[in-house]
Amino acid sequence: MNLPTLRQLMTPPNLMSLVRVPLAALVWVAPTNVAWVLSLLVLSGVSDLLDGRLARARGDSAEGIGAWLDPLCDKVFVASTLVAVWVTHGPAWWLGGLAATREIFLLPLVVARFLVPSLRERQFRWKAKVLGKVTTVAQFALFASVLLDFEPAWVPLAVLTAALGAAAGVQYAVHAWKLARAP
Repeated sequence: MNLPTLRQLMTPPNLMSLVRVPLAALVWVAPTNVAWVLSLLVLSGVSDLLDGRLARARGDSAEGIGAWLDPLCDKVFVASTLVAVWVTHGPAWWLGGLAATREIFLLPLVVARFLVPSLRERQFRWKAKVLGKVTTVAQFALFASVLLDFEPAWVPLAVLTAALGAAAGVQYAVHAWKLARAP
């Protein structure tokens, strides 16, 4: 995989994805300020909706830079927010582990993508799938419930997030398996 050029990164859809990286850092400016973190969650969600719409409006390729940049920026934002919320608001760590199920499932797939020759040599479609997007929404709902100290929702939302994340991970794993076995 070749590194993208600055010009390739500076398209409106890719810039919209890249917005989530500084948002991930901004979570740490005031992680105990509920309104601040919730507003960053909303901004991240809006940028996630807009990047795909802008890419489709421009006719960008589903295998282009944005196809892997979007989920990468999602993961950076989700990981930063998860750690900030858990460190500052103190819910049980195992709930955070459930919230990170998708990321835990996908890490070996990402590593395999670059180390397994049959995956490295093929065009791998990084395109986000509906299950992945729904998992992100569930993660954000869990983060909001922790921020708002609505403890009765923590376990159900964490379990829902884990189930969706596991299903999304399996969906990506099946896709990678089929790709690796294709002639």
